Amino acid sequence: MRNFMLPLYMALASASLVLASATAFAQIEIVTEKPHYVMVTQRECEYQDVYVENSLGGSIVGGVIGAAIGNEIGGGSGRKIATVVGAITGANVGRTRAENNGRIEQRQICRDVQIQVQRGKYVTMRYEGKLHTILVD
Repeated sequence: MRNFMLPLYMALASASLVLASATAFAQIEIVTEKPHYVMVTQRECEYQDVYVENSLGGSIVGGVIGAAIGNEIGGGSGRKIATVVGAITGANVGRTRAENNGRIEQRQICRDVQIQVQRGKYVTMRYEGKLHTILVD
């Protein structure tokens, strides 16, 4: 009879623990669950075709050559005017030629954007008649 009673006592003790646990959790009622969102910065990059020209180098070279030619053509007091006109004309011709020799390159263009992502949720529960809200990750 003793051997039979020990398992019976253990079974009754286990059952009472389960009932006590169920009773403790039964007092908590989940009322609502709402997602929690945060703003984060994210870098977005893409490759784009970009037109690249070297107009500054063409303008400088053209201006120098034009000034030299204007200086040779002009004579007397007109030499200064011819040099200036030659420099301006040479710079414009050099810039135009450089623009026509431009090229298209692939370049990576990046920008930072703000996006909204869900990070956890707010859980509102009722415990002992009072509402409690917690953030769960």
